[in-house]
Amino acid sequence: MAKIAIFGLAKSGTTGLWSSLVKSYPRHYLQFFEGQFLPSRFNKYLGRRRSEKDPKDLINKEIIGPEFDFSCLEDYDKVIWLVRDPRDRLVSYILYRHYDHLYGDDDFVGQQLLLLEEKEQTPESVSLVDLETRLDLPRPTLNSAFFWNDNLKWDALDTLITHGRTMLFKYEDYVDQNYAPLENFLGVHIKSHSNVPKQFRRVVRSKAHGFWRHWFTKLDLEHYQPLFQPFLERYGYGDDWRLANPREIEPDHCSRYVRRIINERREAEHLNPVI
Repeated sequence: MAKIAIFGLAKSGTTGLWSSLVKSYPRHYLQFFEGQFLPSRFNKYLGRRRSEKDPKDLINKEIIGPEFDFSCLEDYDKVIWLVRDPRDRLVSYILYRHYDHLYGDDDFVGQQLLLLEEKEQTPESVSLVDLETRLDLPRPTLNSAFFWNDNLKWDALDTLITHGRTMLFKYEDYVDQNYAPLENFLGVHIKSHSNVPKQFRRVVRSKAHGFWRHWFTKLDLEHYQPLFQPFLERYGYGDDWRLANPREIEPDHCSRYVRRIINERREAEHLNPVI
């Protein structure tokens, strides 16, 4: 019996890892998603037998937000603290923003898709700094919504890891299926990448890492390097900021992805799709 939780900043891969653990653990584990009991048929059946109000076996995933309190980790037997290279996170963060920002404004959506298509053709032509500004995102400093004061949690995280109930795990190891340390920590064999449930599939984009080298421009390097370097050093990502040569951006991971999630949101709001 165990209560398992995955915690991470937005766009760190928590949904993907959660989906893999759900498939890897015995089926009597109740599935929670960001603290909410999932109303799937199988989960509801289990919930009648093992109360979802105080289950003994569950797998939950949570996004770290402004009010995150470390004391909540005391409710779990095993906690996975998932981290991801912030340069890749930034790209995913910017693209996913289209799901909830001006998605119903035809002019804005059309302009964004044209900009993304231009970036696919000439990666240096459109900076992430410009896209971030157009999407009205908070500047990704250590104490903004991008990191949610992650630097203030380091001492507490070290203490939790020392106590043996919390493990730091990198998204990059999840993508590369380097599961051995996590399997040793959990005592369970992790199945290879599982499909994310349909209702959460919009969060899935490339299932890759290191693609920031194709997206960043010279302006982005100047702007983001001093902001991200403390996090990179803290979590062992080093200081290699070399860009790819040549740079290539696939439409499926850029404009087509954005078009898909905008249309998903527009359909939910009974708006006409973007053609």
